Amino acid sequence: MTAAARSEALWQGLNSTQADGTECVMCERSFTWPELPDAYRPTPVPGTRSGPAGIPAVPVGRSETGSQVFACAGICAALAWPD
Repeated sequence: MTAAARSEALWQGLNSTQADGTECVMCERSFTWPELPDAYRPTPVPGTRSGPAGIPAVPVGRSETGSQVFACAGICAALAWPD
């Protein structure tokens, strides 16, 4: 399965912050709190994004509302894509 196909997975049963893309769909870690100053924010890995909390996040699909949802880069992303 390609990354493009993975990004179109439909995630159901998410809480409101997971569904709007501000929380990991696997571990529920917030990508927006606490906010880190730019000087301390890590440089995102290519193909990821980093929210205000500096946590690298990988797109893993869409919520029932159509918003893009994310998982923490690493083990959460691997668990989100079991194949």
